[in-house]
Amino acid sequence: MSRFIRPVLAACLVLAPVATAQAQDWRGTPVFGQTRLSGGFTPDPYTVQITAGGTNDAGQLGGGRCSGKVGNNPDYVLRYSATDMPLYIRSTSDADTTLVVRDPQGSWQCDDDTNGLNPELSFPRPQSGTYHIWVGTYGDERARTTLEISELSDSSTTASGGQIDLSLDSNFGGVTLRSGFRPDPHNIEIVAGGSVPISSVDDSCPGSVSSAPDYSVTYTGNRNAPLVFTFVSDDDAVLLINGPDGEWTCDDDSDGNLDPRVTYRRAQTGTYDVWVGTVGGQMANGTLSVSEVN
Repeated sequence: MSRFIRPVLAACLVLAPVATAQAQDWRGTPVFGQTRLSGGFTPDPYTVQITAGGTNDAGQLGGGRCSGKVGNNPDYVLRYSATDMPLYIRSTSDADTTLVVRDPQGSWQCDDDTNGLNPELSFPRPQSGTYHIWVGTYGDERARTTLEISELSDSSTTASGGQIDLSLDSNFGGVTLRSGFRPDPHNIEIVAGGSVPISSVDDSCPGSVSSAPDYSVTYTGNRNAPLVFTFVSDDDAVLLINGPDGEWTCDDDSDGNLDPRVTYRRAQTGTYDVWVGTVGGQMANGTLSVSEVN
């Protein structure tokens, strides 16, 4: 063999693996479509059916932190306008799946088994921009999968029998109020609902909620003023509150028109963790109000 051919052939052998490592085409047309979502989107979660799997080894991505086999082009593309809400991307399937996301900064984020055999990636302070998403499997298996995009921490573990968890951050944040606060009422838009039965903490109350509180109110009172929580919605909603004394209070329809109302007549100083549920399992938009006017 010519001494001039040998270096060329050697160079080809060196470069060939590099070409394989760069085979992931995040610019390619997404196989199962794309969507644009802005903070506060409904319905939440946004779901799409995906056939997970492929022939590319995800282990080449994320500095070796990724796993599973994925397709060449993204399975789905999310163009997201962020607010102050977190962002969750997860998939649920009967198979063991993995998740690969290229975030707006161009970094590769990966997960395998956060929720049992189902993956989930959380972005506590998500950036606006484009999220390229792949759902992988192990071996050559292909699997039907539901991809979920959510701003709520209620994950697929909840759907399979999770629990209400006071230690989780509130889905829609919180507020600190002092007796005599203005404006009164204090209002916040909430997306009510979830998949954890309220009966897990109060068997007299119907409906279901998310694992995490929807809202947290830290209140400084004088024990002379009441504190009133209401939720107004077009759906049948339920209020569940864990008060400063650790006691659970639940209400379904006390405010009329299927709207709930919880009143603390001599409100204690402390934290009120609030869940807003629905009867029937649907998600519902509405306004949570906190007032000292009974």
